[in-house]
Amino acid sequence: MAASEAANRRNSAYFVFREDIRYTEQLPNGTFRRNTTATYEVSILEGEPYHRRTLLDGRPLDPVEQAYEEKRMREVEQYRRTTPLAERRKRYFAAEENRFKVDSAIVLAHHDVTYSGEESWAGRRCWVIDTAPRSGAPKPKLRSQWSLSQKIRYWIDQETAFPIHLVATQLFDFLNSHKGTVTEITSGLHEGVWLLDRICSEGTHKSGGVKVIYRTDQKYSGYQRFRSTTNLIFDPGPDN
Repeated sequence: MAASEAANRRNSAYFVFREDIRYTEQLPNGTFRRNTTATYEVSILEGEPYHRRTLLDGRPLDPVEQAYEEKRMREVEQYRRTTPLAERRKRYFAAEENRFKVDSAIVLAHHDVTYSGEESWAGRRCWVIDTAPRSGAPKPKLRSQWSLSQKIRYWIDQETAFPIHLVATQLFDFLNSHKGTVTEITSGLHEGVWLLDRICSEGTHKSGGVKVIYRTDQKYSGYQRFRSTTNLIFDPGPDN
C-alpha cells in the first residue's frame, strides 16, 4: 500500500482540477451559524500548483475580489520566477510537512493493524484493514503527522494496492479537529491514476456553552492532465 501511494503521488502531481469547499457550523435547533462556500481552479503556475478562487458563496467574484485575485496571482508568479529553485523546493516541502494528509508510512510505523476482511467499494474488490496508534506511539506535532491522533479504517483496492477509501476517527483534540471528529476520504481512478474525489470531516465542539456541529466538505472534479516536457518543482524524482 505504501509503495502504491508513493508511485501514485508522483503521477497525481500532473493534473489540474477544480476544488469546491463548503464549511458549515450548525446549532442544535438546525439553524446555521456559518454556511460558506468557495470554488478554486487549481492550475500549474511556474512549476507549482496554484489555487485561484473563482466563486464565493456560489456567485462570481465582484470586481474588487477579481482584482485582488489577479494581484495575488501576479505576485506569486513573480516570486516563483525570481526565486532560486533550491529555495523554492525548501519552501514547498516545508509547506508539505504542514499539510493535512494521512501518511501510510507513519501508520505502518506507529499503528497496530488488523485485517478485517474483504468488501466491495465503488465496484472494486478491496481488503479492509483497521489501524490505531499502538501504546507508546509519539504524539503528533505537524499536520502531516495527523494520523498519530486517529484510528483509521482503510478500503485497499486489490488490483492496485491503493487505499481508495478511508474513514479516520479523531481520538483526541489536535489542531482544529476535536475528539470524535470523523474524516472520510474517497479517491477515483482517472487516466490510470487515483485522484481525490472528496474529503469530508464532521465533528462537534462547544461555543458559548452551545454544542456546534461543524462540517467541511471538499469536492474535486474536472481533472485534466497537465502536459509538460519538464518536471514540476514538487516532483522529488524517482529516487526519493
